[in-house]
Amino acid sequence: MFLKSENFATVIRQIGQRINFLMKFNLSILLFFISILIGQQNQFAGSEACSSCHPDQYDSWKKSTHGNAGGTPNKERILAPFDGQKIELKNGWFIPFKENNRYYFRSQENGFPEKKYEVFGVVGGGHLYGGGTQSYFGLFPDGTMRLLPFDYNPERKIWFFESNNLSGWLPASKNISPRQMSEWPPNRALGTLEEKQNCQQCHGSQIITRFELSKGKYETNFTDLSINCESCHGPAKEHLEIMKFGKTIIKGYTGIKSLTTLNKEESVNLCAQCHALKDVIRPGYLPGMDFENYFSIKFSMLGDNPYHPDGRVKAFGYQQNHIFSDCYLNGSMTCIDCHNPHSNSYQDINRDPLVGRFDNGQCTSCHASIAENISNHTFHNTNSIGSQCTSCHMPFQQHQAVGNQIKFARADHTISIPRPDIDKKLGITNACSQCHAELSNNEISNQIKSWYGKLKPLHPLESALLSFNDGNHSNSDMIKLIGNNQDPTPQVFAGLAAAFMSDNANQDSKLYINQLMNLSNNKDLDIKSLALAYLDMMGPGNPLLSTFTIDILSKSGKDQSKIRTRWSIALAYKAQDLSNKRLYYDGIELYKKALTIWPKNDRARRGLASIYLSINDIENAITIYGEIIKSNQLDWQAWASLANAQAINEQNDIALEAYMRSLEINTYNSSAHLGIGNILYKVKKYVLAEKHLIKSIELDQSMTDAYIYLAAIQIKRQDFKMATSYLNQGLILKPNHEIGNMMKDELDKLDE
Repeated sequence: MFLKSENFATVIRQIGQRINFLMKFNLSILLFFISILIGQQNQFAGSEACSSCHPDQYDSWKKSTHGNAGGTPNKERILAPFDGQKIELKNGWFIPFKENNRYYFRSQENGFPEKKYEVFGVVGGGHLYGGGTQSYFGLFPDGTMRLLPFDYNPERKIWFFESNNLSGWLPASKNISPRQMSEWPPNRALGTLEEKQNCQQCHGSQIITRFELSKGKYETNFTDLSINCESCHGPAKEHLEIMKFGKTIIKGYTGIKSLTTLNKEESVNLCAQCHALKDVIRPGYLPGMDFENYFSIKFSMLGDNPYHPDGRVKAFGYQQNHIFSDCYLNGSMTCIDCHNPHSNSYQDINRDPLVGRFDNGQCTSCHASIAENISNHTFHNTNSIGSQCTSCHMPFQQHQAVGNQIKFARADHTISIPRPDIDKKLGITNACSQCHAELSNNEISNQIKSWYGKLKPLHPLESALLSFNDGNHSNSDMIKLIGNNQDPTPQVFAGLAAAFMSDNANQDSKLYINQLMNLSNNKDLDIKSLALAYLDMMGPGNPLLSTFTIDILSKSGKDQSKIRTRWSIALAYKAQDLSNKRLYYDGIELYKKALTIWPKNDRARRGLASIYLSINDIENAITIYGEIIKSNQLDWQAWASLANAQAINEQNDIALEAYMRSLEINTYNSSAHLGIGNILYKVKKYVLAEKHLIKSIELDQSMTDAYIYLAAIQIKRQDFKMATSYLNQGLILKPNHEIGNMMKDELDKLDE
């Protein structure tokens, strides 16, 4: 259907009018599944419903960081001065102001129209010791709530921005332009969306953002922007109904899962719903669902690994790296052994309250012998900072991705041993230097050795990763990265991920393959899946490997779906890496493998189409986009991508139809308007082209090519002043735009 050519004039007349029976049929199916999701979301009751039976826990939560994590804007919650004062920037300005008890930003980048954003949501309250912030969300015409670029630091009482050029977080000043802001124009949506930059579901409770077909736009739903009771305990409506009768009919069943019976992995994963860097398997997660069906907390190591070899945060991360700690690996320590889950205050392993975050009771409730005479262990005065366990083993580290201008330090949850030489190698300020800045690294290292002798060695996998990061990639170095099933799971996955993503991944070694086969029996789903993906990648020409991987998968029982999705995603990661290195044909083969394992992996299918476009194989790209549409007639992005490929192939009539289909589904799709404008310009339908191009930049101010085409239309009309205005806007967005600069040179000649 989408490859069928039609009369071009007929296609233009049909824009916005055609929805066929097949689309209606797909709509009814998708609406059915959305109704299921809405039904699941309706099983949540809100924290107020818990207060009558659990008043102590509710009161503790109400005063906690979680209870005050965010919400609607009001004078009690807003920390920043919305006082109408203009804040000047380089090439722009913004004004936070209040009007009729509502909060707004006015802003402008020089050369572009002024914008006004209302604040609909507030996240953060400056609570965190190492540097707290407050962020603001606006509601946009397409139904998404998006992070606004204006952040506030209450400690220093300054506005700041996240930069898009690796400069970190920067205070608002005349030295920074809107073009340097990562959220300018606002683009990061609240909730988990595969097709957009997003904040996932951490900054609020029961957040579901989904495309609402009947409205032709997104719908953002949540219970609250605080972290409520059901964020941890799961949906409570059934529990409320059962407990109305005072006791249960089925012994032990209360309609809600008890969290007191969780093992350490389950307990830490509960917190990892938010306090971890996660890779999305599929959207739609709500508390109480099977977390591993929706997220992986280790697959982030396949991309830009956020951790150093010993698990400490390299650039930006959360508390998930606790799983690298000895206290977790060789003990039973979970998050709630230190943090009270209701009050967010501090407690020891016996659940006895502690004075605060630096109370040694967090550690000495397990390490009791140290408590008898703590200075014998610390070599510092008993009441000094140097005798606080956290000073040496959980020092606050500024996250490197943030930079150094805005304080954002977080305690090291790997609970590390001070190792000055390794810290220096990794570019980390070691714990001792935070107090003793006057001492050299050698002096600190020698002092530690004189006190403690030979330090406990790193785990062999951590040492192997350090060596690998130093450039040691020989066959023997690669084998050292592959752990075994008795090794700690975080280190095993880190080593396996480094080997899998390396340029020397294909090791033709019986020992290497045997170690991977061994790991494919690991109980950890992420390790098992990655090992199978690795064997699959090495499989061509080796039927024994193919037979082995299929056999392992067939024995996976209820976990088969989780393994297949992860296996496929791992291959797609590697395929993308090969594509980035211009090893296109190797990438194509891995994308095809990924789709064999999980045919519904649209991430892989889109990646495959992208590679075909890169090698100018337009016909195959069109075929792949057609396959995506065949599986989901309502995928508006796929329709737009199909149209782009058809337009490159100069199939303008059917490309226009595909763009039309995209807009029928999502009326806020700026790229479809740009594509239609492009085609109409080529066939000299300038009036219609102009309308679509203007609509494109109304929906998305960053559509560079729309400005360039609009400039070209004005040149055709001999309106050189307007052409220059559009052209300047386009070149602000993309200064090195080749055609735009050629047009500018010609316009400049006319002015001479």
